[in-house]
Amino acid sequence: MTSDLKDKKLPAGWERVRLGEVCEIILGQSPPSDTYRKSPDGLPFFQGKADFGKVSPKPTTWCVAPKKIAEPGDILISVRAPVGPTNVASERCCIGRGLAALRAKNEVDRDFLLACLKLYETEIADMSSGSTFKAITGKQLRGVEFPIPPLAEQRRIVARLNAQMAVVERAKAAAREILDAADALNAAIVRELMP
Repeated sequence: MTSDLKDKKLPAGWERVRLGEVCEIILGQSPPSDTYRKSPDGLPFFQGKADFGKVSPKPTTWCVAPKKIAEPGDILISVRAPVGPTNVASERCCIGRGLAALRAKNEVDRDFLLACLKLYETEIADMSSGSTFKAITGKQLRGVEFPIPPLAEQRRIVARLNAQMAVVERAKAAAREILDAADALNAAIVRELMP
C-alpha cells in the first residue's frame, strides 16, 4: 500500500481489508499445450499481460481442456512478469499461470476493487520476487491490504471516477481530431508545394 495512505487515519466507516477477505482469488494454471488452439475452439485462453487489451484481453489462443476458469466480469491480474497490471474478463475464459482471477464478494464493488488495484499496482509489483522472472504468490496476493469504505460510498466513488474518466476520454478524442486535422493540413501543404 502506498506509504502516504497506509499510515493515515481512515474516515468513519472505512476499514483496512486484505484482498483475500473481499474477493475469491482463482490462481491460473496452464493446461497441456496439446489442448491449445489457434482458432475459436473451446474457451479463450489468456496467459498473462501480453494478452491484455485496454479494458479486456483479446483472444489469440483457445483451450479445449481448461484447468482454471475466469467468469465474465472477473478482474484479471498479472501475477508473473510483470506483476500488477489488470484487465476485466469480458467472457468466460481459461487462465494460465501468469494470471489470477479476482471475483468480488458482495461487500465490495468490483469497479472500486479494480480502481484500488490500479492505485496500488506499483506496491503489488514491489512484492514480487524471482531471479528468472518476477512473480507474486497466491499468499502474497491474498494479503494485499487496502482501505475500503461502506458499499454505498464505494459506488459513489466509482460513479465520480467514471464521470471524470468520461471527461478525459472526450478530451483525448478531441485532441486526436485536432492532430488528424493538423496531419491533413500538413499533407495538403506538401501537395501544394510539390510540382
